[in-house]
Amino acid sequence: MNKDTILIPTLSTFVDDLWERTKGITTPRFSGVFELIPNQEFQALILLGKYTIKDSKINLKIKCFLQHTETSKVLPNTFETTLVGDLEKEIGFILFPELPKFKFTEEDEEGEYKFILQVHDTNSGEDKEVEQTLTFSKKEIDFFQKREGEIEDWRQNYYLDPKPTELISNYFKSLEENDILNQDQSIIFYVEALNNSPFLVEEIKKLLSKGECSQLQRNGLNIVFARSKYEEVDSLGFSEQELKILHEFRSEFQSPLELEITHPTELDMLWSMFFANGKYENVEKIISVLYYKKDITEEQAKSLPQDELLKYAIGSAADWSLETIGRYHPMVQVYMINKLNHPTTSDYIKSQLADILNRFKKEE
Repeated sequence: MNKDTILIPTLSTFVDDLWERTKGITTPRFSGVFELIPNQEFQALILLGKYTIKDSKINLKIKCFLQHTETSKVLPNTFETTLVGDLEKEIGFILFPELPKFKFTEEDEEGEYKFILQVHDTNSGEDKEVEQTLTFSKKEIDFFQKREGEIEDWRQNYYLDPKPTELISNYFKSLEENDILNQDQSIIFYVEALNNSPFLVEEIKKLLSKGECSQLQRNGLNIVFARSKYEEVDSLGFSEQELKILHEFRSEFQSPLELEITHPTELDMLWSMFFANGKYENVEKIISVLYYKKDITEEQAKSLPQDELLKYAIGSAADWSLETIGRYHPMVQVYMINKLNHPTTSDYIKSQLADILNRFKKEE
């Protein structure tokens, strides 16, 4: 056993993408969270770097739990399992295949906690213990807090360092400053971020019951829940008329990932989902429509029928957005390299990705 073991409490929702898609390309970057409030679910990211191989197998007993620093009380959501697997030679860090989930409840005592990982290597008899310090607070979320800086910078980098307690206050600010209720590409960011932070629902219920929201803010929350995965919308505290509107929107909405891309603005919706969750599937779908401009020059496009011209425009917009956003988001470049190197990727898509990546190099 010759490497350390790492424990990261994380809110990241795209750990598999970070780990699997970045292999051999870059070092994965995982966001950590160290201050939590009631019902805010987080995950234990476990990187196993200390293990002994015996008869081409590893055998590790894993235990992960939360313990109050002062009282030593261990919370009941303890995770225990055994990792057994075939491994002929050491491969460096192993990403533990499960991401155990934890949360604090209203009944838990506030204060500082140790987030502890214990690993027993059955093959060698060695033990390893790693811990992180977390703080649990029952403070209420300030849904009306004012923030400094541009909302767009915060939004585009949310997947790198998610802060869901800032989500609704920034949404309210966007509503007031940018009138985004009719901008699907902007709304979908908040929808996806809320889907990944279900603990916020109870807090929003309290907010609606207090009657402190303006009608614009209520309308904004109505639209977000209409497009969210949350099922029990009738219990949120909206009026009968508001619920009627909510259900009408809900019946019409489909995720951009489920639909064929028929307009360039739908690319913006996919980018918004990427900013919220950082997932490969969003970028992969954008890459797929590069095919829309295959064997068509810009000059030839001018004489195309309207429907074919629109498809060409979508392919061109995908090319432009992959270059523009990829230039400032290294993760997009990593996903492009992953797609370029995948054996099932067509020669045409490979050539388009290679061209975009070469443009990055020319600008360096």
